[in-house]
Amino acid sequence: MVDNLSPYTGDILLCLERLKTRYACKKFYEITDYQNDSFEKVILSGRSKPCRDTNIANTKIILNCRFIDTPILGICYGAEIMALALGGSIRKMMSPVREMTRVLLSRSAEVYSMLPKCSELYVYESHAYCVARIPQQFVSIATSKYCENEIFLQPRKKLVGVQFHPEKSGDDGLKLLSDFLCM
Repeated sequence: MVDNLSPYTGDILLCLERLKTRYACKKFYEITDYQNDSFEKVILSGRSKPCRDTNIANTKIILNCRFIDTPILGICYGAEIMALALGGSIRKMMSPVREMTRVLLSRSAEVYSMLPKCSELYVYESHAYCVARIPQQFVSIATSKYCENEIFLQPRKKLVGVQFHPEKSGDDGLKLLSDFLCM
């Protein structure tokens, strides 16, 4: 788990413990060997404030993981930097959002095993930017009133971005984290 100094890092760790998952948590600036392929999966946390060093470190992690086929789950900022690093774009929202909201899954979402089998999720949003354009070879499979790309993924490489915070989203978020870990 890459800690980008998110106020919700502790919540991610609690979810991982609740799921009885072995994990290592490192702050983004503690990761110096971007060629290290010893991790089965990587989770990129959100962050609390913009930082050039965070962007550089996360971009290197994303590009290396994609190269060596390590699955990534990008949460909020983690999804945004994944989109940027791989050719997508983000946009500033009219006003920041911090609330529970409904995310609608497209019918095509049913084919992806890492998602709960339902038509909507109830999740916690906390962000001022959103993914405006997903990278090529990615598929957007969920939308909300705040963001048209709430969940996007590249199935072949097992790269998943979620604009919301599953660690703050109760059972729906825990199920998504569990399913990512089982990919």
